[in-house]
Amino acid sequence: AKSHWMMVEPVTVFTSNEDSLLSMKSVCQLVEEEVMALLSFELGQASEPISSLASSLGIPVLLVDSSGWWGRLSSSLSSAINLAPEPGIVGKALSDVIKAKAMVGAVMVYKNENDFLLLKTLVDKIGFFHGGTKLLQIKNGSMLTDRLSVASREGYKDFVLLSCSAAEGTQFLESALLAGVLQSGSRVLLPCLGLQPEALDKFRYLGAEISLFYLDGSSKFDYQTVLCVDALAALSGGLLSLKLEGWVCSPIKLSCSESRFWQDGARVTERIKNNQFLGESGNVAIDSNGIRSEFSLSVLEMRKKGFVTEGVWTPRDGYLTSGHLTSHWPENQDHGLDGGEGKQKILVMATVLSDPYTMLKTDAKTAKRTGNDRYEGFAVDLINEISKIVEFDFSISVVSGYGSKRSDGSWTGMIGEILDGRADLVVADISINFEREQVVDFSMPFLDLGISILFVASPSKSIDLFSFLAPLSTGVWVLMIGGGCAVSICIYIISRFSPFETAEIDSSEGESPFMSLHHCLWFSIASWVQQGCDFLPRAISTRTIATAWWFFTLIMISSYTANLAAFLTIERMDLPISSAEDLASSKIRYGSINTGSTASFFRDSHSAFYKKMWKNMAAFEDSMVESNSEGMEKVIEEDGGYAFFMESTTIEYQVERNCKLTQIGGLLDSKSYGVALPQGSQLRSLVSSAIIRLREEGVIARLKTKWWQEERGGGACEAEEAAAGGVSELTLENVGGIFLVLLIGLLIGSLVAVVEVYWLQCTKNSLMI
Repeated sequence: AKSHWMMVEPVTVFTSNEDSLLSMKSVCQLVEEEVMALLSFELGQASEPISSLASSLGIPVLLVDSSGWWGRLSSSLSSAINLAPEPGIVGKALSDVIKAKAMVGAVMVYKNENDFLLLKTLVDKIGFFHGGTKLLQIKNGSMLTDRLSVASREGYKDFVLLSCSAAEGTQFLESALLAGVLQSGSRVLLPCLGLQPEALDKFRYLGAEISLFYLDGSSKFDYQTVLCVDALAALSGGLLSLKLEGWVCSPIKLSCSESRFWQDGARVTERIKNNQFLGESGNVAIDSNGIRSEFSLSVLEMRKKGFVTEGVWTPRDGYLTSGHLTSHWPENQDHGLDGGEGKQKILVMATVLSDPYTMLKTDAKTAKRTGNDRYEGFAVDLINEISKIVEFDFSISVVSGYGSKRSDGSWTGMIGEILDGRADLVVADISINFEREQVVDFSMPFLDLGISILFVASPSKSIDLFSFLAPLSTGVWVLMIGGGCAVSICIYIISRFSPFETAEIDSSEGESPFMSLHHCLWFSIASWVQQGCDFLPRAISTRTIATAWWFFTLIMISSYTANLAAFLTIERMDLPISSAEDLASSKIRYGSINTGSTASFFRDSHSAFYKKMWKNMAAFEDSMVESNSEGMEKVIEEDGGYAFFMESTTIEYQVERNCKLTQIGGLLDSKSYGVALPQGSQLRSLVSSAIIRLREEGVIARLKTKWWQEERGGGACEAEEAAAGGVSELTLENVGGIFLVLLIGLLIGSLVAVVEVYWLQCTKNSLMI
């Protein structure tokens, strides 16, 4: 767990939101300090050059900016991430609240041209200009007081400040007080996210109905501090995600004067985007554009006893008043842990039977086990660990299916169990995706995974009886044969002219054998296979040629022997594909389950490459299967002719048990498994905290090792490899060619013997005649 901590050393510079040049100089000083990311607050006009510069260098930019500048820049910045709610989204909240309060004919107060983004949202949502709306621009306090006074005399009772900081919200109320606006019957709506309710106590007894937007979690610290903490948490999560994938991000020294791009910074930005976690300001979700897409705004209404929550607005559910909040979930789902009368509530956990997450115990029937005792697996152990931390009891309910949306909008499977109130949570191999998050909440992920390729570990190959020739190329073999013939001819010619080779030195040696060409060939062949010969050259010239030939054959035979061993090893490990790119360009067919997240990944991908792969899969009906087990059987049966896309965790589980299978390449995407709960459940934060604790303590890693590599036949392939010593035996396919050469040699020798006998007999007959 200690390896997941990191030390953040801040380097602070002060900039001016009006002087862009000064701000640029400050940022250039920062990037030369080898910074990991830039964290900036509201920069005003300096936002555009600073964010554009950082994006061009690849440095992640973490913004805490609620101003309209971000709304104008977000579409053009690749590395900017804003933890503050984006003005356009806040505008949607403002329009929903205005519509709920029937404040269409109100005085709309704006600061500058940046607020026109909010005005456009209001026009698109409710068309408020048709209700006698009056627009006022804030220029200075005294002028605003006069204009508010005029609007009050004209009969306006509703006042809306389009956007504001904490100071601007207080200033507006001061001006409204001086203008006599804050009277009984008047309503004021302030979307000032940084304004603390305690600062408005002096306006409590004036009679006006004052409503305030309030970001969840900002009661602990001030608004910017809370968002700053979440920005650092997002950065930490991105770095941790890369670390778990094996990437080590090291900041580099950059310069504004050089066009050098930090690739690791772009990877960090990509990990932060499309990420979700539970932060100090509530649930934090960043979309692909760097915009915070999930948060919760409470609408507080000032009364004589203080502020009370009038309603809650979220991007997903819109505006829910306090009346809707109490009836938003069925009565049989209180989502608490109190079962009444001091008893602890028993939660219903929905799951599906899926190895190794939830499985029936092998002796469940014979031992007549009942209740939770019938089941075991990773999900069962995980919920046991979570229940110990959160302190609740649970009962396991096995259902059919993960959950898909019907045409009428209802859901099947485990998701349907939660929506129908029959389950309090789901713990299974259920992936977190956008469609499911529209109807349920997910905890922090407990497993990270992605799509990978399942293939046979050793695909069958066509039998090549002459594979023993493979260590040397055809050209080398031809040159070696040619070299042997050249040596034989050279020795034969020299032997006929050299006086030391032709002379009969003594009666024991007689005439040199090299006077015959077939003896020269025999000498070359015997030396080639290192078997020696019963006669040797006598002259210095022929001995020099023989020495050169012996040295040549020594090197070639040694090289052949080494290459043959390496070739057999590589042939054992070699696979025809190593990545999705190799698979797409090969003749191997591939597919996935015809429904589910894997098929959706290819079908809905924005990548032209993955879309092309989806077309290839969809073009063949037999490429798509109904289940993972059917896909695995197809991979084994076709033995190298079919590859199957499935989730990496399932591949890891199967590869540990079936030595015929292996995983090819890395992950094509990144997703996670999480605990699903009803929307708004009190358990969500508790379960997420428990999962974080279990991950930090290594409990989840130990559970994965237990159920993937140890239980139910895990580690079988490792034991098999250890027993074999890591060396595979040679089969007839590897050495069959050698036997064929031996057979051919025997046949040729026998045939030559017959020819020799026939030739000798013919010669004797001719001599007798």
